[in-house]
Amino acid sequence: MVDWKAVEEKWQKKWSEEKVFEPQIDERPKFFITVAFPYLSGHLHVGHARTYTIPDVIARFKRMQGYNVLFPMGWHITGSPIVGIAERIKNRDPKTIWIYKDVYKVPEDILWTFEDPKNIVKYFMKTARETFEKAGFSVDWTREFHTTNLFPPFSKFIEWQFLTLKEKGLVVRGTHRVRWDPVVGTALGDHDIMEGEDVQILEYILIKFILEENGEEVYLPAATLRPETVYGVTNMWLNPEATYVKAKVDGETWIISKEAAYKLSFQDKEIEVIEEFKGEKLIGKWVKNPVTGDEVIIFPAAFVDPDNATGVVMSVPSHAPFDHVALEDLKKNTELLLKYDIDPRILEEIAYVSLVELEGYGEFPAVEEVEKLGVKDQKDEEKLEQATKNIYKAEFHKGVFKIEPYKGKPVREVKELIAKDMKEKGIADVMHEFAEKNVISRFGNRAVIKILHDQWFIDYGNPEWKEKAREALANMTIYPESRRNQFEAVIEWLDKKACARKVGLGTPLPWDKEWVIESLSDSTIYMAYYTISRAINKHGIKEEQLIPEVFDYIFLEERSEEKERELSEKTGIPKEVLREMKEEFEYWYPLDWRCSAKDLIPNHLTFFIFNHVAIFRKEHWPKGIAVNGFGTLEGTKMSKSKGNVLNFIDAIEENGADVVRLYIMGLAEHDSDFDWRRAEVGKLKKQLERFYELISEFAQYEEKDVELMDIDKWLLHRLNKAIQESTKALEEFRTRTAVQWAFYNIQNDLKWYLRRTEGRDDEAKRSTLRKLAEIWVRLMAPFTPHIAEELWEKLGGEGFVSLAKWPEPREEWWNETIELEENHIKALIEDIKEIIKVAKLEDAKRAYIYTAEEWKWKVAQVVAEKRDFKASMSEIMKDPEMRKRGKEVSKLIQKLIKDRAFDFKRIDEEKALKQAKDFIESEIGLEIIINPDEDKGGKKRQAMPMKPAVFIE
Repeated sequence: MVDWKAVEEKWQKKWSEEKVFEPQIDERPKFFITVAFPYLSGHLHVGHARTYTIPDVIARFKRMQGYNVLFPMGWHITGSPIVGIAERIKNRDPKTIWIYKDVYKVPEDILWTFEDPKNIVKYFMKTARETFEKAGFSVDWTREFHTTNLFPPFSKFIEWQFLTLKEKGLVVRGTHRVRWDPVVGTALGDHDIMEGEDVQILEYILIKFILEENGEEVYLPAATLRPETVYGVTNMWLNPEATYVKAKVDGETWIISKEAAYKLSFQDKEIEVIEEFKGEKLIGKWVKNPVTGDEVIIFPAAFVDPDNATGVVMSVPSHAPFDHVALEDLKKNTELLLKYDIDPRILEEIAYVSLVELEGYGEFPAVEEVEKLGVKDQKDEEKLEQATKNIYKAEFHKGVFKIEPYKGKPVREVKELIAKDMKEKGIADVMHEFAEKNVISRFGNRAVIKILHDQWFIDYGNPEWKEKAREALANMTIYPESRRNQFEAVIEWLDKKACARKVGLGTPLPWDKEWVIESLSDSTIYMAYYTISRAINKHGIKEEQLIPEVFDYIFLEERSEEKERELSEKTGIPKEVLREMKEEFEYWYPLDWRCSAKDLIPNHLTFFIFNHVAIFRKEHWPKGIAVNGFGTLEGTKMSKSKGNVLNFIDAIEENGADVVRLYIMGLAEHDSDFDWRRAEVGKLKKQLERFYELISEFAQYEEKDVELMDIDKWLLHRLNKAIQESTKALEEFRTRTAVQWAFYNIQNDLKWYLRRTEGRDDEAKRSTLRKLAEIWVRLMAPFTPHIAEELWEKLGGEGFVSLAKWPEPREEWWNETIELEENHIKALIEDIKEIIKVAKLEDAKRAYIYTAEEWKWKVAQVVAEKRDFKASMSEIMKDPEMRKRGKEVSKLIQKLIKDRAFDFKRIDEEKALKQAKDFIESEIGLEIIINPDEDKGGKKRQAMPMKPAVFIE
């Protein structure tokens, strides 16, 4: 039994000693690939393994193709999450302690040092690098760095980036809504969110319905996403059990839920709570619609969520399915009406108002949709949600408004117009709210939406900048191509994005040091830093030497000895080192491929495009982005908070690096997701062990120039196909297809070959297997590099297989005819087995096989070319011999056209079957007789090209 761990350690050590993956500038074509560096708040899991293994496989593949490959790695530690973890550990939060102690298996003596966020960073940087090394990643570690001012050289690079953006007017100060942690007091970026990262921020219009109270006007601001429906309000809804407040809001008196008052206090509102009370106090009172002047009653509604918007809801039953059903339910609830002293006749007299003309619907679309979906009451929540979506979508896109002064306009226009008019008249306001409640920061606190003043933003809404981003995207390769539309959409909707925080790790804004640049803003062009990081690390360049002019020269200007001399005098950096950095950047840029998971398209990957086009010359814009999907564990989404996580390092320790690599590469294509199943991993481990045994055996054979049999030629032809298809798949980042061809298909073909050649032990077979071994090992090298290196050594291969030449198909091995003949043999064996099974002929002794007569092959050839009855008949009838078979020919043409038998290639059926006669007999357990003179059972005439007739007795 092979000690796989020892094999892995052996080759990892050799790669490191020989500096195999530390490329120098040379004459070869370059290939520069990067992946989003990991955020180090914990161990990487097997979902991350997919993201990081893909670029390594591609890097190894391109290296073997003769490219000078740079695949570097750094570490991301910017932002508030790590600070939040330290805070929770300091406060002995049980859930956090459990995650780090039991899920991440951090030793207890180390765990308590995590009260200092720097110790979290140090620990997980060390373990992440160990994981990557044990996974066999071909990383150039001489370029390693990490973010924040804890690594000053990179921090100076980020300062330069932001000074450049500010100079171009792309970093601005202003007012904007942000996600906010109200306890810590900081804005939250995507990576600062523990739950609800993708939750949308909605803009509610608050329509101020008027309640006359002791001669004073009090406003009940009803929150709506459809302000145009204010013309159809029949009543208001309040939750009688919820707590509401009367409060002074910017000088006006409002009644809103207690939760709303808290949220609005973050949204530029001066709030002074006057009193608290239960909603039941207002049930049965009447309020005035500020737009129509109608008086409408307040009804009780347990479905009103005080924690959603203002807790005040207007009812539009003609166009809102929930409102219609709630009114119908209330009509039946006599007890509730009596409780609040509401006259049932009020409900009966409510008249629905038709606002929208919509094709396919009558006056009240909500009523019709509810009936159509069979909604019985408010408990049919799923159907009600569907009804609401159907109506809102249809009315927004196809509806025409019916009420003056907006009559005849599309609903999508009216919506904005009415909101604007109401705001200008002071009868409406705005509130921002999350589409879902639980948006939780990594500090463990529930987020709110805050309006920030004097916040620093990157202005992704700049139209000229957007145009350049579109141009860059249009010239990039995107895998999968289907994601291009998403990139285009993100470029469209991106606007100002807060780029700095008051807390967390990071690089201070160079012109405003109290702000720290956040994690999604300091990780957009660091790929350029990789090109110079080796020189900075090697020569010990200090932060004070890295003034902005140094970066300007390296990244933006033409080469100049004079400039290098001037900068050397100014900074103390030797001019040779400045030249080295300049040459490295010019050689490696532009970046060929950026790899990451699909969840980073709406942020990091699109920011990456924007920042490159803002700063670099067009010839240095990135060339491609490859997007991958996520991973689940045994069919369930991975969650460290639930303990449902398999750490990448644990998967390697348990199964071996090559097993893990091959398994996750073979499971999914591009952005599709994969599911890690331990049982399947175990099966693959055994298959890899068998692969090792086979190659070790074949390594003893010699490749000789001997005459090959057809089955030997078949295997070499199939090997050519495996080379061709796996190469094509890897060029397009289709790892699953590549694994299918490079491993499974060859494995299956070899099994068939060994079956077909059982009992043979000749030079031709041994030579064929030796050829296969040398190619198979190289095809597997990107996926299973440790095993491949060990086997390459056994084969006597020169140097490292990691640097060996990638196989190319050999022209002399192509033989489509032999493949067709072999497929023919396989199909015949399966057909005969099926006949025996269905006809229950287990005691049969022999099988008679009849191949198609020559005239049938000629007909099939013409039909394949003409693909039409009349044209085929016309052509064939030119032959006098064929004219004698008029009816037979006609029937055969009809059958071939009906079966669409157009993929015609001629083979010598009889020769193929006779060569394989012994094998066919051994497979089916019968004597076979090929094309006997005697027509057994009248089967002979049934034979078709590629479909012999069979009679069994």
